[in-house]
Amino acid sequence: MNKQTMEEIIADLLTEQDEIRSTQTFEEAGMLTQNNGLVVRTIDGSEFQITIVKSK
Repeated sequence: MNKQTMEEIIADLLTEQDEIRSTQTFEEAGMLTQNNGLVVRTIDGSEFQITIVKSK
């Protein structure tokens, strides 16, 4: 499994949750990073960044 596949799995799982308003990849959100990850926004206005790093 690669980082992009893991990113897609996590995004799919998060969007099934009632508390999640949106998810975007770092690339879609325009973040200037080489890392894979997600920006997650909740219905209460909170925003989280989840970085995905393959360790093995």
